[in-house]
Amino acid sequence: MQDEIIKHTKKIYSEMNNKKHSFKEKVKEILTEILIIVFAVSLSIWLHSWSEEKHQQKDAQKFLMGLKGDLQNDISNLENTKKLLSKTQKQIDFVLHLTPKKIDSIEANHKEINSGTNFINTLINNGSYEGFKSSGKINTIENQKVRNKILSYYQQTIPQIAIVEVSYERLISRYVDLLISGKEDEDINTTVLKKKTKIVLSGLSKFTQYSQEPYQNAIKEAKEIIKEIEAEEAK
Repeated sequence: MQDEIIKHTKKIYSEMNNKKHSFKEKVKEILTEILIIVFAVSLSIWLHSWSEEKHQQKDAQKFLMGLKGDLQNDISNLENTKKLLSKTQKQIDFVLHLTPKKIDSIEANHKEINSGTNFINTLINNGSYEGFKSSGKINTIENQKVRNKILSYYQQTIPQIAIVEVSYERLISRYVDLLISGKEDEDINTTVLKKKTKIVLSGLSKFTQYSQEPYQNAIKEAKEIIKEIEAEEAK
C-alpha cells in the first residue's frame, strides 16, 4: 500500500512538471491521482479496522467459551458451600438448643455432638475474567446483555460472597475460641451450655441461615450467563 501511494505521489509531481499538458489537463490528472490515493488510504484503513474487529470478535468468543467452563466450576463450588452452610446451620441449631439433660442422654448412648465448627472458602475462577478485563477487551463482547451480566457477576455478586465469608470466618473463629477457652479439665459439652456461647451460637444460626441467599443468587446469575453464552454460540 505504501508503494502505491508513493507511485501515485510521484505521478502528481511528474504531472505538475509536465510541460506538454495544459493547466486544465494537469488539474484533471492531479485530482485523479489524489482521488486514487484517498481511496487507497481509506480502503487500507477500512481493511485494517475490519481485520482488527474480526480478531477482537475471535478473542471475545474464545474468552466466552473459557468463561463458561469457569462459571460451571463456580456453580459447583458455590453449591458445595451453600450445602455446607445449610449443614452448619442445622448443627449450630442443634447445639444451640442443647440442655444438660439432652447432653446426658447423648453421652449415655455413646454418641458425639458435632459442634458445627465448619470453615468455608469458596474458590471462584476469576482469572480469565480479570485478564480479559485488564487487557481492555471487555467491551469487545458485542452482546451488551451478556457483557452487563458478566460485569454484574464479578463486580457485585462475587464480592458480596467474599464479604459473607469474611464475616462468617470471624463468627466461627469466635465460636471456636469459646470452645477452647474453657478450663483444662472442662468438657466441651459444658462450654456449649454457657450463656456467652449461646449468644454466639444464636448469631451464627441466623447468619448461616440468611447468608445462603447470596450463594443462591450467584448460582442463578452464573447459570443465566452460561445460557446467554450458549445462545450466542448457537447463532
